[in-house]
Amino acid sequence: MINFLFALNIIWGLICLVLYLVAGVDPKNFWLFSISSLLIPVSFGINIFFIFIWLFIRWRYGVLSLIILILGYGPLSKFVAFNEVSEVPKCKTNGFKLMSFNVYGLKNTKDPNEQIHQTKKNQFLSFLRKSEPDIFCVQENNLYADRIINETGLFTYVHYIIKHGTAIYSKYPIMDQGLIDFGKMTNSCVWADIMVEGRRLRVYSIHLESNRISKDINQLKDDEKEDQEEKIGLLRSMIRKYRRTSVRRAKQADMIQAHAAQCEYPVIIAGDFNDTPYSYAYRRLVKDKEDSFLARGSGIGTTYVGLMPGLRIDFILADKKAIDFCRHHVLQTAFSDHNPVIADIYSK
Repeated sequence: MINFLFALNIIWGLICLVLYLVAGVDPKNFWLFSISSLLIPVSFGINIFFIFIWLFIRWRYGVLSLIILILGYGPLSKFVAFNEVSEVPKCKTNGFKLMSFNVYGLKNTKDPNEQIHQTKKNQFLSFLRKSEPDIFCVQENNLYADRIINETGLFTYVHYIIKHGTAIYSKYPIMDQGLIDFGKMTNSCVWADIMVEGRRLRVYSIHLESNRISKDINQLKDDEKEDQEEKIGLLRSMIRKYRRTSVRRAKQADMIQAHAAQCEYPVIIAGDFNDTPYSYAYRRLVKDKEDSFLARGSGIGTTYVGLMPGLRIDFILADKKAIDFCRHHVLQTAFSDHNPVIADIYSK
């Protein structure tokens, strides 16, 4: 039994090494490797589990999983951050606060009971006023959510195109604005040139292609309604959808990166990537940029709380040379299946 378990440990270790090597490969070239972006976070937990088991059975065998964890330090450093919370003087003098939030159309504030609806709506208004972002990048926006956000009275300037789910709300003047059209209604990217304390910045609010596998996951969880063959069929359907959507996200990330590369101003990219830090989309967009979580966050930094919880798929990225972060927080709310990400930012 021990030899069999150790053999499994060896096989898993080899799989982990492959996952580390193929992370970030363009899915247009080989889409199967894109699944590694979902498996790498899981691999850390499984290796820790093996180490824990071997401590009680035969501790020397645990060295293998420990080595695999050490070799995976690069990927692990994108999953967990250990930054100390400290005040940065520059943020007090010329800093500003940016929030990115997939608000899910604020569907969670709706209720047939008008009194409950008003209570939930007021809770959101109170939350946003208390957070008080200077720039608010929104995904899955709609007219209902737009109206409520504007009720806060926080933002003088807005860039929101009806039938496109992304938007940018700002206390600072918007000098120019536009859209990178993905040909979709929900998934889109808007940008705005914003004059922040006398300096012009380009801000992108992005929502990359959704995986659209939530219904399939719900059906898989429903043991009573699905037999084994149907579940296998659902798994195949989920893989096909993930293959299709990962390729689309790669193309969308290429479009955004190409657009941002032409900008003469410092760039901030914020939004729902629908992909982890091990994906091609993230690797493309983080090029020459700092990730607010890696710079100032702590812990795991989970942003998605839906049917596949534990994922960090919402990001704030900024030009390394021109912009820095003072603070990063993931705020816990019940308004969406995503948690908002907020960062204090200053120009160097």
